[in-house]
Amino acid sequence: MNLLESITLRSADQADYSRLSAFIISERQVHRHLDWRAPLEWLGSHPFLIAERQRQIEAVLACPPDPKDVAWVRLFCAANPHQRWQLWAVLLEAALDELHNGPPVRLAAIALQDWFQNVLEGSGFVNRHNIVVLEWDGGSLEKIPVRSPIQIRPMLPEDLPDVERVDWLSFEPLWRNSQDSLELAYEQSAYSTVAENESGIIGYQISTAVPLSGHLARLAVHPDQQRSRIGYELVRDTLAFFKRQHAWRVTVNTQSNNLASLALYQKIGFRRSGEEFRVYEYPNPIGGASGS
Repeated sequence: MNLLESITLRSADQADYSRLSAFIISERQVHRHLDWRAPLEWLGSHPFLIAERQRQIEAVLACPPDPKDVAWVRLFCAANPHQRWQLWAVLLEAALDELHNGPPVRLAAIALQDWFQNVLEGSGFVNRHNIVVLEWDGGSLEKIPVRSPIQIRPMLPEDLPDVERVDWLSFEPLWRNSQDSLELAYEQSAYSTVAENESGIIGYQISTAVPLSGHLARLAVHPDQQRSRIGYELVRDTLAFFKRQHAWRVTVNTQSNNLASLALYQKIGFRRSGEEFRVYEYPNPIGGASGS
């Protein structure tokens, strides 16, 4: 019997949590998006699809949009690696059908493993650019005066609407964070700060930590202020924090085509670690007018 003839597809819901958790834990090859939410926290959002055969989970794919115009592949796993291509194809087709019914959205994925890179390339996804990982060398932190007076202070919950505004002005749509995601990032942060002047918040950073290691997870400066050395001062202040915490390693990720960010991080002492991950996009926007 053809595999696909025996497969049924359906949307996952909260009642599937335990079964999906056991399924994901039992599999060796699982794609999990670099996210502020664990994959199963997306249950209840769509598309979040299960492929079953005789009530046994064979594969799962989740790619709900957040923000509303960008859908990252947040979870993909197939039980049988020999049937992975077929299962991915049928789940992807069903997910695209769901996304076609909504507003225009870009579907994207980060290939963290070779097998998932092969899956994406085999189904027409295009490598637009890469994410590069940089490490701070632990050197001295030269203080460079900013070009206009600012204050750097701890981020507060009530700052999040202004933080989202700066985020959306600073990044192209693929890399913007919704306020919900920024709230999760803030709650999980080890150190988060804002830069403000008389007009309000004009920059921010959010960093995470594990024992003896820090990660600058998010940095943004209002476009009108990006040549005022505010980004440099936010990063310098963050590295000084991790130095006080005796962190032996601080990392940051940025896009390979973001030359301004690369120059900023290298100026303050970050160096490429050699780690690099490909970012893929489905060739065309989905939904809205493109779905007709």
